[in-house]
Amino acid sequence: MNVRVSYDWLKEYVDVQGVTPEDFAKRISLSGPGVEKLIPAAQDLEKIVVGHVMEVVPHPNADTLRVVKVDCGKLGVLSIVCGGTNVQSNQWVAVALVGACVRWHGEGELIALKPIEIRGVASAGMICAANEIGLHDAFPHAERYILDLGETLPELNVEPGSLLSDALGLSTDVIMDIEVTSNRVDAMGMVGMAREAAAILEKDFLWKPTSLPKMKIGSQPPKIKISAKKMCSRFMSARIDGVRVGQSPWWLKRRLLSAGFRPINSVVDITNYVLLELAQPMHAYDASKLNGGLDVRFAKSGEKIVALDGKTYALNEKILVIADAKHPVAIAGVMGGEETGVRESTTSIVLEAATFDALTSRRGAR
Repeated sequence: MNVRVSYDWLKEYVDVQGVTPEDFAKRISLSGPGVEKLIPAAQDLEKIVVGHVMEVVPHPNADTLRVVKVDCGKLGVLSIVCGGTNVQSNQWVAVALVGACVRWHGEGELIALKPIEIRGVASAGMICAANEIGLHDAFPHAERYILDLGETLPELNVEPGSLLSDALGLSTDVIMDIEVTSNRVDAMGMVGMAREAAAILEKDFLWKPTSLPKMKIGSQPPKIKISAKKMCSRFMSARIDGVRVGQSPWWLKRRLLSAGFRPINSVVDITNYVLLELAQPMHAYDASKLNGGLDVRFAKSGEKIVALDGKTYALNEKILVIADAKHPVAIAGVMGGEETGVRESTTSIVLEAATFDALTSRRGAR
């Protein structure tokens, strides 16, 4: 199995000061997991800068276009023709300069921008939507509109003309595509990989377990029953009330994206973060959507589930599920159900951390 490892993230868990990603890859590959590829995290954002919109006026020859004056710092004030309906003065935007590669409306092949006149007005670049510069997974709500960096990244604090990759903290990061053999499950999480690296490189292992905060016991989690005892050696749950679900901060989105995970919302992203950090899968249910307790059992013939990918799956007696009193709410070790998924309206959640039989989960996934 291959995992994607952010070198910047790994540095938080092992002291690799003075070790370049290239040297790290060579030494690790000789002694343990094989590094198959090094990918600069900012490779798709070359010649894309942060601009500050100073003025927006109608295009003299086109009703649906605007001429935008954008402060790009040392690059000067650029005049750009833009069709974005949400562009307005005082926005912070992503500006693709001449020579940058973008996907027009987020579709097709990459196109290198050239100096151009649009309906008789010169345009010195392009003000971009998220899907035009490969950031649609990070900012899905900005796919069809201009990416408003001030709105989507309230923590943004940069000067006009700064590289967008610098503003997003991607310029110094390298993503490593690493093959981890099936007998080394411990190295499939960031902490395990850091422990492996510390041993091979003879460097200090920096990670320390987080102490639990003091918690008040409120609503009890659902009662857990394990009918298929041989297929689930442990199942733990906790209920948390008063949850507010929203978009995750950029640092968390960045970690998930570096590993190839698409950010969903703050709760789902936290469970995926724990998976990536500790190699322990987790799942969150909307507590209000559960009916009674949870039972780890094999599915019954004829049962179906609408999973989080929106697809309906027919189940059989060989597929392990987690079910409430009415029907399956998750396929064990594979995917949760859409009905009990966490949404922005969710205010109470039930967290699950369990150990399922690997062969049974793999068969269920197939």
